[in-house]
Amino acid sequence: METIYYSLNPWWEKQSFNSGIKRDSYLQRFYLQLERKQAEIIVGSRRSGKTTLLKQFIRELLEKGVSEKDILYLPLDHPNLSATPISEHLKNLRKIFDHNRDRKLYLFLDEIQDSPGWETELKSLYDSEPLKIFCSGSSSSLIARQGGKLTGRQIITTVYPLSFKEFILFRGSQPKLSEDYKYETLAAEYLETGGYPEQVLNPSHEYMTNLLEDILARDLIRNFPVKKPFALRDLMRLVAASTGSRISYNKLSKTLALSLDTVKDYISYLEGAFLLQSIEKWTTSHSERIYAQKKVYLWDNGVRTLLTGPGDEGSKAENAVFMELKRNSLQCGYYAESEREVDFITGSYKSPLPVEAKYVDALDWKDRRLSGLRLFLRRFPKTKRVLLITKKFEDETVLDTATINAIPLWKFLLRSGDYLPPGV
Repeated sequence: METIYYSLNPWWEKQSFNSGIKRDSYLQRFYLQLERKQAEIIVGSRRSGKTTLLKQFIRELLEKGVSEKDILYLPLDHPNLSATPISEHLKNLRKIFDHNRDRKLYLFLDEIQDSPGWETELKSLYDSEPLKIFCSGSSSSLIARQGGKLTGRQIITTVYPLSFKEFILFRGSQPKLSEDYKYETLAAEYLETGGYPEQVLNPSHEYMTNLLEDILARDLIRNFPVKKPFALRDLMRLVAASTGSRISYNKLSKTLALSLDTVKDYISYLEGAFLLQSIEKWTTSHSERIYAQKKVYLWDNGVRTLLTGPGDEGSKAENAVFMELKRNSLQCGYYAESEREVDFITGSYKSPLPVEAKYVDALDWKDRRLSGLRLFLRRFPKTKRVLLITKKFEDETVLDTATINAIPLWKFLLRSGDYLPPGV
């Protein structure tokens, strides 16, 4: 076992190790929380970069002067590690380096869901050992499964596929802001390629195919009661083709020859694996929120390209806007009335912020495609601001008491924090 530890922790022997391209927004968050005792629970889609982030933060600790011998990294999907209790691994570390029991150590546990009884183990270690624990997992059930054992003992961070800003960093060239045409080209590439780090660095249809199969096999079929695995793939294709549209569970049920409850369950499983996300209708009626049709978006546009092919930039732009709202921790729903819609509404009922994606070069306020926004402003006259996300068109106008900001998609994605309110 000691040989395995050394091979997985090359810093013990001051050996170099690859930690990839830094994702500073996450590293800064981890560093700010470093002195808090709570365990860091890092969740997100498989291959979204969680392992790389763990190793990047290990490098940060080493550069800040933490001893190499105080850091233990364990990939718990390793066949020679998963069967051993986490507490036993920790005891082995103390034994290898003759650590005192009161010495603070840093424990990085990758794919923790593959370690039996990890929930109880973490609670026990948290309560009895001087540790800072970092854990990663590829399913949101990771949070639910601990059943309250870690309440007050955890800080949850969701790792998303690359943002547009990170996409540009991974591509290796930051255009000047005066070269807006280059940003437009990069935005179009981002919509097609998506944000899985390896796919951005080395685009490959085969990679995305294998990635999706891996997620379905390892994070759904193995962890959820899926009786018809083939139906998951068909469901993903149908949902991908309907991104941004209201979906009917009844229609999906008939098309796939599955029961209504099974369709609902499978949708929830796909959400749990960070493949898609549904949103409710934005309304003051609680029952209408529950019973109205939902809209579904994918966590990554690269998966959409894989399942439905290239093109359909408008739908992918709307998907990218939705994911940017999620990255900013904003809750949202869609507005619909009389067959007219607004893509996203965030904020409160007293102070809503409509966000509409129209991936076009030019737009007039009287355009029929904005009829949903016009209706919304009549229904909610206290609305102060509207965000209209376009392809190239940029303008600001005032209608009644609302300021309408038309912003090119690339600029919104690059500086979304300048346009959106603080997240919850």
